[in-house]
Amino acid sequence: MPKPQGWPLERVTGLIAGVVVLTTLALGRLQSSRWRILTGFVGANLILNATAGWCPASVLLHRFGRVPTVAERERGHHI
Repeated sequence: MPKPQGWPLERVTGLIAGVVVLTTLALGRLQSSRWRILTGFVGANLILNATAGWCPASVLLHRFGRVPTVAERERGHHI
């Protein structure tokens, strides 16, 4: 079975969320605690993604970044 190229949408959104959370926590510690508002926003979007199956970042990545989901890869639909 050939190995798919690139990461699916679900992995990319998790990676972006993790980078934003770690960055905003560091900025909150070093600069201003207001950066932690963005950390809370990312957390809320992670909950939305887990419960509804989508979040604003996944919609944007899918539409503009042309990142396929796991289901699209399994069906063979490469955008």
